[in-house]
Amino acid sequence: MDSRLREGINLFNQGRFFEAHENWEMLCQSAEINDKSFLEGLIQLAAACRLIDDFGEIRGPVKLIYQALIRFENYQPTYLDIKVADLAVAMEAWAKELEASGVRGQKPVPTIAVRRFGFF
Repeated sequence: MDSRLREGINLFNQGRFFEAHENWEMLCQSAEINDKSFLEGLIQLAAACRLIDDFGEIRGPVKLIYQALIRFENYQPTYLDIKVADLAVAMEAWAKELEASGVRGQKPVPTIAVRRFGFF
């Protein structure tokens, strides 16, 4: 796994969404064409989570989450060692709860899990 991708995952999982977004933006600029749409999905997730976490916005960020999930459809179950299917399920459930409640903070942002070994 690319160290920049791993760093972005670590930042995201620590709740440092702006930094994760910036990290993945830089990675996306030099990424292979096949990886760009997937990375753009990660960028959308980070942006959405930042808007929710830092500004309490719900409606627009939830739409961003759903757009990211559409991008992830072609990259499941795993891609670049990220457990995409698990991430998509967790993010969709989280987004639906946000939509229903209209408030943030009831449940933590799902984290991004990675495969530990390349042969799984």
